[in-house]
Amino acid sequence: MMPYYLVGLGSNLEPEFNITKAYQEMTLQVNILDHSPVLINPPCGTSFQFTFHNQILLIQSEHSSAHLKALFERIEISMGREPKSPERRLRDRPIDIDILAQSDSMEEILSISFTETYNQTIMHSWHPS
Repeated sequence: MMPYYLVGLGSNLEPEFNITKAYQEMTLQVNILDHSPVLINPPCGTSFQFTFHNQILLIQSEHSSAHLKALFERIEISMGREPKSPERRLRDRPIDIDILAQSDSMEEILSISFTETYNQTIMHSWHPS
């Protein structure tokens, strides 16, 4: 049985374009079962200048989380995200792709509770088919 993953997409540099492009790139590599609506958030903290757009994808893949993480990092870098560094998390970004959760059961993955308010809001308003 292939595991399910919740994957978060985030962008605050050309977010309409970059969220769509990341989604399209991911469809070439993984089976996207469903996606949430995009949530638009104001910039948070002092280091971000632009509005964030966030979306959660429900995917199923035979690949390990380590393999998917490497794949998502390659997509981020191909879209202009700077390589990993401690300062990177405080900078505006064209795309951020994160594995938020993994489970062997669809029911369990969709019942995950998040600490981040924006992910809670997305999950509350999203009703995957």
